[in-house]
Amino acid sequence: MELLSISSLSWASMLGDHWVLATVLLAVIACLVLPIVLQPSPKGADGKPLRLPPSPRALPIIGHMHLLDSSPHAALYRLSKVYGPLMFLKLGAVPVVVASSAEMARQILQVHDQTFCSRPQYFTVPALIFKYTDILFSSPGPYWKLMREICVTDLFSNKRLEYFRPVRVEEVHGMVRSVLSQVGSLVNVRDELHSASSNIIARITLGKRMPELSVSSRADPSCNIVQIIREVAHLLGAFNVGDYLPWLRWMDLQGLAKHSKDVHRKATIVFQEVIDNRRKDNRTKDETLLDLLLTAALDSKKKDLQISDETIRAVLLEIFAAGIDTGSVTIEWALMCLIINPNEMKKVQEELDRVVGHRLVEEADIPNLPYLQAATKEAMRLHPVGPLLMPHMSSRPCNINGHEIPANTIAFVNTWAIGRDPALWKDPQEYRPERFVDSNIDVRGHHFELLPFSSGRRGCPAWRLGLLNVYSILGNLVHGFNWTIPGEPDLTEETSIVLALKHPLKAYVSPRLPEHVYA
Repeated sequence: MELLSISSLSWASMLGDHWVLATVLLAVIACLVLPIVLQPSPKGADGKPLRLPPSPRALPIIGHMHLLDSSPHAALYRLSKVYGPLMFLKLGAVPVVVASSAEMARQILQVHDQTFCSRPQYFTVPALIFKYTDILFSSPGPYWKLMREICVTDLFSNKRLEYFRPVRVEEVHGMVRSVLSQVGSLVNVRDELHSASSNIIARITLGKRMPELSVSSRADPSCNIVQIIREVAHLLGAFNVGDYLPWLRWMDLQGLAKHSKDVHRKATIVFQEVIDNRRKDNRTKDETLLDLLLTAALDSKKKDLQISDETIRAVLLEIFAAGIDTGSVTIEWALMCLIINPNEMKKVQEELDRVVGHRLVEEADIPNLPYLQAATKEAMRLHPVGPLLMPHMSSRPCNINGHEIPANTIAFVNTWAIGRDPALWKDPQEYRPERFVDSNIDVRGHHFELLPFSSGRRGCPAWRLGLLNVYSILGNLVHGFNWTIPGEPDLTEETSIVLALKHPLKAYVSPRLPEHVYA
């Protein structure tokens, strides 16, 4: 009490003679903070405290935020070793459960899928950038169901993937030639992967390669798709204090709300220009994903569900933001794992030589390359691009293994921890593709030991496209070249919207195939 009085007097003295203002500010802060400091434990409908999952000791106001660091997935993994595979945390004012085992992931994503299929609707960045009209962040309802149906049956169906196959082949071959042109130089692998992934997404979505789309909009010279996507990725990967301490949200201490509004303004200008130009073309055939969305917008009127231009802009932005980095980062991790494990690299290349021979890898070869698939899955296990998946939120109370979970609780599934669970994997820190050679574990969300595309209602609808790109690009890079990295390998992680190598992979290459193959 004495310390509080001294602090109050010091604050008032700093304000000079404005003691009245100081008194009012102290009263306001007390009204905001004291209810949070003194708030009781969550109670059930019977008024008794809930039987929550195990939890570390929390601090007033910030809860357990002090236990996290720049690698929250690793910090939560360490906590799970003490408090178990299902933990309850308070991040500021937000209740959170963390699943760190395959069984707890199954409980959230399958057993209680309907309960946890909502998304938090108060996160600042997605609310301001996407307005919750996209697919990833919108909550279940008629609109979300319609958009999900369009994704599965139209945008990313097997028929549509086959239609765009020549685009993928052309861009992958172009990347191989680009790498070949750098023989004798240090290749920035991340740049090559990002360029190939960007061009594939840009061509199937809007019909043009990324350099053609990166030209500034005539409406606003500051609008540029490449820059917009880069800013969206940065914003989505930022930890916004105001989302977890809502009484601070209005202050926008980190400037994320202001930045998000500016990005939304730019994205609105540039993508609306693309939409308007597409309409002027009067195309009669659905050649791109944008064409499919425009057609769906006309059909949606028959279902009393309006797909507006705002919706189309949000979906386009989401496809670019989600489709480029996830694939290129996955390939970069997988290639790094093979480079630093030469025995496994040799096995992949021997399989490719046996199955593919003196030509480039085709998508039709992939089912006949089980060791390449196993090597990729093993990299996904050790280095999941989404280590905590996207946040789910409970729409109503539920019970998991005797623990009561309140409504409006955010759920994180720690796939990084699951990939290091010694109960599931022998020597989990070791890179061993053989784990998956004779295993029925796939990546489609049916097996909760490996969840690169999540599972259940919120599973990634574009998983087929993502997997094809990963296998095809990785297969051609490994089949077409021998790889050498200078110095010691650096596997330091960098956590943002995706979990990437902190330092881009750079390597020297030498061709493995006859010269005419690359032409």
